[in-house]
Amino acid sequence: MKTDIPSPLALQYERDGFVTVPNLLGPAECDKLKIEARRVLDEHADPGSSVYLHVAVHSPIFKRLSEDPRLVDILRQILPKGVMFLSDKIVYKAAEQTSPTPWHVDYFYWLQTRPKLSIWIPLDDVTAENGTLTVIPGSHKKTWPMEKNESGYFSARIRDADWNADDIVSCDLKCGGAIFFSDRLVHGSTTNSAGSDRYVIISTYHAPAADEPFDLKFPARKVLIAS
Repeated sequence: MKTDIPSPLALQYERDGFVTVPNLLGPAECDKLKIEARRVLDEHADPGSSVYLHVAVHSPIFKRLSEDPRLVDILRQILPKGVMFLSDKIVYKAAEQTSPTPWHVDYFYWLQTRPKLSIWIPLDDVTAENGTLTVIPGSHKKTWPMEKNESGYFSARIRDADWNADDIVSCDLKCGGAIFFSDRLVHGSTTNSAGSDRYVIISTYHAPAADEPFDLKFPARKVLIAS
């Protein structure tokens, strides 16, 4: 039965800008998804690329994941006005790719569009040693100025000085865990110093509404729960 009372997950998401759900997928599922991710990168990505967008367009396996009831059940709690899948991407860090991802806010990539939420699912165990996600809880409530650098759109004022070291959360997870996070949340990733590969699938969702021009760039978009 539908209720207007927010769930504990929704309240945590509102407060922190993210929620972590361990063991959403099993290890065997993650192994199969890694094999499929490698196939998609080899067949569709530019040579040497570590990121590939529109995975669900080319992979029935990842398309099924994008609308998996285990994900949707959590999304419906956080997005009470309905759930629409927009896109997904593979982010692969080879053992020799040691650089961290700088602090950034995803909203800068889709300015003037409706709020979005992404799910970050590692297909390998992740820790601070091999490039796990790092977040600043509550940072989604602040408006950050934007600048463009060679890596893309990043905030001019997202610097370590904007918070205390104790504010940073390193999201260590076993493979198949998931982090649901706001597109306004400041996040990055740690240095990969472990000498191991790391595969992640990131899927993005928003509440259903009439298509915005930005939406038309994503052919796999699909309403999963109507408002």
